[in-house]
Amino acid sequence: PLFHSTSGGKTEDAEAVFAVAHPYLKSVDSPLEESAPKYKESKSMTLNDFIKTIKNIYPKANINKENLKDKIKVAEKSETGRIKKVSIDNEIIEGSKFRQMFGLNSTNFKINLSGENINIETLGYGHGVGMSQWGANGMAKQGSDYKQILKHYYTGVDVSNLRWS
Repeated sequence: PLFHSTSGGKTEDAEAVFAVAHPYLKSVDSPLEESAPKYKESKSMTLNDFIKTIKNIYPKANINKENLKDKIKVAEKSETGRIKKVSIDNEIIEGSKFRQMFGLNSTNFKINLSGENINIETLGYGHGVGMSQWGANGMAKQGSDYKQILKHYYTGVDVSNLRWS
C-alpha cells in the first residue's frame, strides 16, 4: 500500500497522481498533521532565479519579468487542489516536473509574485496517495487503533488475520 509523509490535510486519489485507479486509494481527509515538520514550507527566490531555473530546462520559453504572470499558469488541478499541470509559455508540463524543478515538497503549492521576488508556498510532503504517516500518528495519539487508521486511509478495505496451513 502506498504512503507518504504528510498530505497537507487531504490525501489524493491514486488516479490523479499515477494515472491508475485503485478503489482503496481514494482521497480522504487527513487531520492532525499540523505538527509535521514539513506540513507547510515557503520557498522564496528572485524572479531572475525563477526564470533562470525554467530556462535551464526549457530554453525556448519566452518568459521574462514583464510577461511572467501571463506565461506561467496553472493548467490543471486535482480535486484536492494539487497541481497536475502547469503551462510554461504554452508548453504543458506535469505538476510533478515543476515540483522537481524547484525542489518543492509536494504538488500542493501556490505561487505568489511580490515585487522582484517569487514565493512558492507548499502544503504537505510527498505524493499524497495512501496513508499519511503524520496523519496516522495524530490519529493514534487520539486513540485510534491500527485497524481504524488503515480503514480510514485505505477506503473499503477489511483488516483481518491470515491463517497459514
